[in-house]
Amino acid sequence: MQVAGSSTAKIQEGTSPALLSTYVLAGIGFGCMIAWDLIGIFSPALSLLSYESASQSIILRAVSVAAIAIAYAVCKLQADWVFEHRTRLAVVATVLSLTVVLNAVLHQFVDAPDTFALLAWVLFGIGDGVLCIVWCAYLSLIPTRRTGVAVAGGAAMGTVLFVMAATASPIGVSLGVIAFLPLASLAMLVLLMRQVPSEKTEAAKTYQKIPALSVRASLSVGAHGTVYGFISACMCLISPEAAIIVGASGIASCLGAAILSYRAPKTDWDNSVVQRLSLPVIVIGLLLMPLLDTTGQIVCGCLVNNALAFTAVMTWSTVSVENAEFHLHPVARYAARQAPLWVGFLAGTIVAFVLGVVLSFDQRAESLATALLAGIVVVAFSIYGANDTATKAQLEGLLAEDSPQPHEPESAPPALPQAHFHQRCDRVCDRHDLSPREAEIFFLLAKGRNAKFIQEELCISSSTVKTHIYRIYRKMNINSQQLLIDAVDAETKR
Repeated sequence: MQVAGSSTAKIQEGTSPALLSTYVLAGIGFGCMIAWDLIGIFSPALSLLSYESASQSIILRAVSVAAIAIAYAVCKLQADWVFEHRTRLAVVATVLSLTVVLNAVLHQFVDAPDTFALLAWVLFGIGDGVLCIVWCAYLSLIPTRRTGVAVAGGAAMGTVLFVMAATASPIGVSLGVIAFLPLASLAMLVLLMRQVPSEKTEAAKTYQKIPALSVRASLSVGAHGTVYGFISACMCLISPEAAIIVGASGIASCLGAAILSYRAPKTDWDNSVVQRLSLPVIVIGLLLMPLLDTTGQIVCGCLVNNALAFTAVMTWSTVSVENAEFHLHPVARYAARQAPLWVGFLAGTIVAFVLGVVLSFDQRAESLATALLAGIVVVAFSIYGANDTATKAQLEGLLAEDSPQPHEPESAPPALPQAHFHQRCDRVCDRHDLSPREAEIFFLLAKGRNAKFIQEELCISSSTVKTHIYRIYRKMNINSQQLLIDAVDAETKR
C-alpha cells in the first residue's frame, strides 16, 4: 500500500493542471445547471411562459416547485438506488424536463392542451431536482481543496447565462438558449462522472446517511425558502424586467462567495454562520418593500435575493465538502436538506399569488404579508438558535468512532536498508493500518508539520485535523509527534 506516496500526490493536487481542469469544467457545468434552475424560478416572466397570463404562469411554476419537493423526498427515500443509477437517471430526467421548451414552442403556433403544459412543468420540476442531486453527488466525489470556488464561480457564471437566455430575442432564440443550458450541464456532468475512479464511487455506496440538518434548522431553511418563493413570484408579477434584474443581482453574492472560498477555504461556513449573515438583510428587505415605489421594491428584492443566493451557494459548498470529508451519502444528505427549502418555496409562491393576483398588491395586505414573513423568518431562526452543535458533534463522532486496533502483519515487509523517506512512511502506515486520509496527515506530521499547517494545507477544519491525529496516535499506541517521527526514523534500521 503506497499510502504516503499517494499522500504526496494528493498534497500537490492544489497546483495540479488536471485538478484545475476538473474544477474549471465542474464550474462550467454547474453554472449551466444554476442558469437552468434560475430560468425555472423566474419562468413566469420569461419566454417559457410568455403565452400564459400572469396568474396561470404562477400556477404552473407552483406545480413545478411541488414536483421538485416531491422529487427530493423520493430521492431521500431511495438514495442508494439514485446514487447507483445517477448518470442514467440524470440523462432521462433532464431530457424529459426539456418538455417545457417544447411546450413553449408549440404555443407559438398552436393552442396546445393545458394538460400537456401541466405535464411539462411536472417533468421540469422532477428533472431539475434530479440534475441538482447528481451534481451534488459529483461534487462530493472530487478533492475538496477548491470545491467552494468551483461552486461559487459556477453560480456567478450561471447568473450571467440566465440573463443572456432571459433577454435574448426573438422568442425562438431565447428558447434555443434555454434548451442549451440543461443539455450543456448534462454533457459536462456525464464527462466528469466518467473520470471519477470506480473505487471512489464504490466506496461512496457505503457512506453513512446522517441528517444534513437538525429538525429546528430545517424549519429555518424552510422559512428562507418561503421568502425566496415570495420575492421571486412578486418580482415576476411586477414585470419581466423586475424579475430579470432581481435574478441577475445574485451575481454579487456569488462573486463574494467565490472570493471567500478562495481566500478562506478552511473556514467553517456552516448553516448557522450563513443564516446569521443573511437574516438581517432578509428582514430589512421584507419590511421596507411595501413602503416603497416599484423601483424601491426591486431594490429590496435585490437585497433579499442576494442574501438568499449567498445562503444557497454556501450550502452547496458546505454540504459537498462535508460529504467528501466525512464520507457521507451525497444523495441522502442533499435531498434531505433541499426538501424543506422547496416546500417553503411553494408556500411563498402561494402567498405571492394571493397577494398579487387575488388582492392586486393591496398596500395594507402587502404590509401585513411582508411583516408576517419577516416574523416567520425571525421566529424560525430563534427556534433554531443558530446552534449546529449537535450536527457538528455527530460529524466529528464519525471520525472518532472505534476503529480496528493496531495489529502486526503476518509477515514483515521486505527489508529496505536506508529506505527513502516516503517508503519508510508507507511501511509505518501499512503496519498500523492507517486510512488514506490518515496517511496524508501522517506524512505531514512525519515532516514536522503542526496541526495549523495541516489544516491550511489540506483545507479541512481544525477539529477534523485533531480528530485524525488522535486516531493516528491511538493506532500507533503513541502520544506525541516526536514518537511518530522516531517510528519513521526507526525504519532505516529494518
